[in-house]
Amino acid sequence: MNPCEKIVKMESILDRHQALIDQLNQLLDDFELSQKEYHALRDYYSSAQFLEDVRMSNENLLPSDLKCGVLSEDAVFDLIGDNFNTAVRMLELATDIIKKH
Repeated sequence: MNPCEKIVKMESILDRHQALIDQLNQLLDDFELSQKEYHALRDYYSSAQFLEDVRMSNENLLPSDLKCGVLSEDAVFDLIGDNFNTAVRMLELATDIIKKH
């Protein structure tokens, strides 16, 4: 590869990686802000109110057009796992980046 080709390639890597860092930082800002709402959902999932809402849904005491995916148990349980696994992935990636710095 001649010097010009190498410079073009490295410039492309620089531009792409900077764009990814900018996107990632925006997503991390959003993700960090959403953790407060996530904690409210997680707390609801383990509450007596959740169990009462599930009972009401099972007994058809809620409006039929009410979106109730949150009462499926699996959806929130899976989200809790996904949130945890995402945090572990962020830690592992951060550790790798720091080690290679």
